Amino acid sequence: MRYKAVVFDVDGVLTEIDSIWRFIHEKLGTWNIAKKYAEMFKRGEIDYVKWAELDVSLWKDIPFHKIIEIIKEVKLRDGGKELIRFLKIKGLKTIAISAGLDVLTDYVAKILGIDKAVSNRLIISNNVLTGEVEVKVLYNNKDLVLKNVCEELGISPTETISVGDSEVDLPMMLKSGFSIAVNPTSEAVIKVAKRVLYLKDLRELIPVFNEILY
Repeated sequence: MRYKAVVFDVDGVLTEIDSIWRFIHEKLGTWNIAKKYAEMFKRGEIDYVKWAELDVSLWKDIPFHKIIEIIKEVKLRDGGKELIRFLKIKGLKTIAISAGLDVLTDYVAKILGIDKAVSNRLIISNNVLTGEVEVKVLYNNKDLVLKNVCEELGISPTETISVGDSEVDLPMMLKSGFSIAVNPTSEAVIKVAKRVLYLKDLRELIPVFNEILY
């Protein structure tokens, strides 16, 4: 098969942090409250959209520039630029799909040169957070997000290679033509992935892609 695009998760794959939500909360001192909402979601008391709304409500009236300063503290995994450059040379489109936040996903996509990014959008008015969020990527709908992105690009999900690490990525990995687990956090991800790698530098993926693409 001729693959045409590679789709990446962001938190834990392209970055060294596993959750931008928690990272921001810890920086702003709101994690003690936020973790209660997370526990409510895990117990099934609220759905993902309600959780996201409650979560972001804790940031109401925070100046947007403060969020940007926090985003700039996130460490990107080494080798990302080189990996994306390699994939582009091979003629593949690159996509980032994250159930995290657009402030990080767009930032990472811009730095690495990723073609398209989809994530949950923080609502901003007069340069401050309104405490609202537009939820585009749920805990379990990355397959549908991938399908929509592929329709825009005029390709099929089976023509994509997905790279993920957690159960949030499972729907996307199952939909793709080929899936790679990077530092997987779940046994289910390990079982689904066609390749599993534990790495610190994303350039370690280049030989794997070379093998897959030829």
